[in-house]
Amino acid sequence: MLIHGHGTGIARITAFTVLELLVTLAVATLLLVTGLPSFQQFSQRQQMKAAVNGLQHALLLARNEAVHRNGSVIACPGNATDGCSGGRDWSRGWIVFPDPNDDRQRQDGETLLLEGQLPGELTIGSSRGRTSIRFLGDGSTPGSNARISFCGAGGPPQARKLVISNVGRIRRDLYPDIDPEECLPP
Repeated sequence: MLIHGHGTGIARITAFTVLELLVTLAVATLLLVTGLPSFQQFSQRQQMKAAVNGLQHALLLARNEAVHRNGSVIACPGNATDGCSGGRDWSRGWIVFPDPNDDRQRQDGETLLLEGQLPGELTIGSSRGRTSIRFLGDGSTPGSNARISFCGAGGPPQARKLVISNVGRIRRDLYPDIDPEECLPP
């Protein structure tokens, strides 16, 4: 509400009508309704990118440290307190540490190089039999190629994966043919 007076001694009050307020509210609601799904999709894509980037960074660090130290370095699902989980679920976080005794478990004397956590609500799982990724001093990973899949609210069409080859190369890829069971909420 505005009060105008121009020195005439008469004050004039101007305000919005109910109709103007309703139209403004309707336009604002329409903008919100049309923009919210796009914002949610954008947010989901950003969470997926952050998770893939975070775990890829951890694996690259593990490989570089293995070459630098000329010894084994492990990346596994788990946390600094409990060590490697022994499972394939990376959704709750991961750790990277040198493993001079090659037992694939972190002891108190082994330095924690990195502890990573998942941004957002995603399901991250490694291929069967790959409960950790071990990089050797030459940068390679023994065993078969490993796959780590990322699935979020977008379902299989939005899934991503990291593939770690035996020579230690880490590449990212789309994963539209992921098993829908792997895309269940964590």
